Amino acid sequence: MSAIRLVALDVDGTLLTSDHRVTAAAAEEVTRIRAQGVEVVLTTSRPPRALWPILAGLGLVAPAVFIASQGALTGRYSPAGDLHVLAREPMPVALARQVAAGAVAAGRSVNWYSAERWLVPAIDELIATESAIVGCAPEVADLGAETEGPDKLLILAPVGTEDLAGTVQIPAGLAALASTPTHLEITREDVDKAVALGRLCAARGIGPQQVMAMGDGPNDLAMLTFAGIAVAPANAHPDVLAVADVCTD
Repeated sequence: MSAIRLVALDVDGTLLTSDHRVTAAAAEEVTRIRAQGVEVVLTTSRPPRALWPILAGLGLVAPAVFIASQGALTGRYSPAGDLHVLAREPMPVALARQVAAGAVAAGRSVNWYSAERWLVPAIDELIATESAIVGCAPEVADLGAETEGPDKLLILAPVGTEDLAGTVQIPAGLAALASTPTHLEITREDVDKAVALGRLCAARGIGPQQVMAMGDGPNDLAMLTFAGIAVAPANAHPDVLAVADVCTD
């Protein structure tokens, strides 16, 4: 670890177990790494509020920094749970409204994340399940009336859906990436985990060769390619396993 100054950890499917828990062993390892003077940064597609209980449980509060919403927001939480935003890259509101309206018309579940706000047009079964997983609840709102663009849109589809991305039209200026077959993450086209991580490292004088990153999904590929050491859990997506320098047991 002596050459590594920062460890970037994906959350769901990597830090968390399949039932969305942080094990005692994982928590101990985060503590051990930080005791060596190595910074640990959670890098996730989750919005900030859904990340807060995990950060608090691991002691990753201010001055510790996290990257959320697929790279669209970098911030830190105080020990009391107050969010301080360091960087935020929302998408144009007109484009977000266009995507949301099209997804609703296609029968998809739409989630609109703007800093700590989680807005949905209605709470259906898929959104209720997502709420139970992340441990916080959305607010029902008229997305067409929003005046500020979201950091991220999340489109949900039932298990077994084929070509989720093909059912949602993505206008120029935005990018869509399936983090799982049922979760389509949409951000500005210049936003992803690697961009946010690179900006954070540059501000700290940390080179890519001094970064270890771990992730399991296609939305982690750019971050893994950026890092000097790329790590994947054994059950990661095949594309992730193909670029990993190290795979866990």
